[in-house]
Parts: sequence; C-alpha cells; structure tokens
Amino acid sequence: MPHLHLKLEDEGAPSYGGKVVAILNSALAPNRPKSPSDAATDLDLLFNQDYAEHGTADSFLWWFWDLVHDLARQVPYNSPEQDRLAAIVHELHRLPSKTVRVGEEWGSGGFIQLWTNLPMFGSTFYEKLDADPRATGETQKKERAVNLQAYAARIGGLGIIPFEMYAIWALVSALEGTMTPIRGAPDEVNYDATTVEDITYKVKSAATWMKHAGHLLYGRDETVHGATAGPLWRLSKNETIKLKRRHKGTDGLCPQRWQLWKERFRAIRDTDGLDGDIRKEAGDAYTAMNKIEEGQNL
Repeated sequence: MPHLHLKLEDEGAPSYGGKVVAILNSALAPNRPKSPSDAATDLDLLFNQDYAEHGTADSFLWWFWDLVHDLARQVPYNSPEQDRLAAIVHELHRLPSKTVRVGEEWGSGGFIQLWTNLPMFGSTFYEKLDADPRATGETQKKERAVNLQAYAARIGGLGIIPFEMYAIWALVSALEGTMTPIRGAPDEVNYDATTVEDITYKVKSAATWMKHAGHLLYGRDETVHGATAGPLWRLSKNETIKLKRRHKGTDGLCPQRWQLWKERFRAIRDTDGLDGDIRKEAGDAYTAMNKIEEGQNL
C-alpha cells in the first residue's frame, strides 16, 4: 500500500492550513514519525500564534477542526494512520488547560478552556456528514464517508466527547432493516441485508464504530438525544397504540438493542449473498461485541 500523504484540498483554507497538513503528515509518516504528543504541541503553537494576532480563539478552532475533519476523509478507515490521527487529537485534549477568549460573533462572547473537551470539534463534524464537494465521484464519496466515520468512531471511543448519536446512526443504517412496499397492503419489515442500499459501506462504518467505541455503548440503558431507529427497532402501528411507545426498547441505548445489533452482525457474517470482505467486517464486529461482554462481565 502506498504511503499516505495528506493534501490540502480547500483553496479557501486559512493561511495556517498548509502548516497543519505538514504537521499531520510528519506524524502519519511510516518511518520515524513525529510523536502524537509532539504533533499536538506543534498544533498548539499554531493556535498561540493566531491567538496572539487576533485575540480570540473561535475563528482558529472552527477552521482548524473543519480542516482536520476534511483531512480525515483521506485516511483509509482501517489503516494505522487512522489510529495515529486519533492519538494526535487525544494528545491535544491532554494538553495543559488554558483559558482563551471567544468572540461575540459566536455567541455572547466569553471564555473557554482550550482543547479540553475539544471545543467546536462536534459542531464542525456535524456539518461534514452530508456533504463532500471535493470527492471526485460517488464511489470515492462513499469511501471517504467511511473514513470520516472511522475517525469519529476512534475519537468517540476515547470518551472525550459524547458521540453516541453518531454511533447509533451508523448502526441503524446498516443493521436495523428496511421496509418493503407491498401493493395494496401495509409495507413489510425486510430483514434481508442484501437489499440494504450501499450495504458494503454501511457495514464498514457500523463495524468500525462497534470495534472502537462499542465498550462505551455496552451495558447502558438511556435515551440518546437525536437517536434514530430502523424498522427492526420500531414497533408496529398497532403495538405503538397499545403500548404507548414507538420502540421495542429505549430510544437510544439498552441491552435489548445491543443484542439486536449483535444478532444482525452475525446474520450478515453468515449471509452468502454478500461480499466476503463485508462478511468478515461483520464477523469482526460480532467478535468484538463478545469480547466487550466478556471483559465487562468479569
């Protein structure tokens, strides 16, 4: 596999954009890479220079995270460079806390703790989910979307910021079935994974979330704001009326839903009509779930 070399794709990137790319490339290099902690220190220095010039942190942080998210699309989802990129973000989070000013155009003004809890990481990431104007075609767009999900899964798995909603979205899309229209009758729930649109990419994303962040999803029973639900987790119309709820369990995370996801990964692993690589991804996720259960039940 050729060596990954990140490229600045946005012609409108801020002046420090090229320096960010250079620092990350030095830390993702296969031979004698810069350590994640050294890369984080260098990135923090870029912030300090910008802050000294402008006196507020918001513009830098917004453009910085927007750029890093964009660059994450270029990193193959299952590569060691993904792990290194997540490690750099983790080291930024671990830098000594310092209070910096936020400009009034981002709210009422005030102060935040730089890097602690990664301010503006989440809001900039949300904007990246549905648009990738720099992808050269549909296939690359889907591949880059998986890379972005893999990056988010690794960050989410570190427990720095609450990314459970994004995990649920990915798992629902791949695992919770579809609806089949029936002429002259109610639509039917379809369990067949081979009928899921873009199942190849969706399973990769879902499996990556489970492998890197599943330990934060297991054993919980709580509502997650913004969570979605597929047909296999939604109750029928009659059941909804009778039980006065819409889902088979909690609208978020719960043991029953964990078991549904686990069963679906196993079903995809055992489906002959799917590509072998995707079946392996599903099998690896299923194995990861077993290990999480065993490790947390000791």
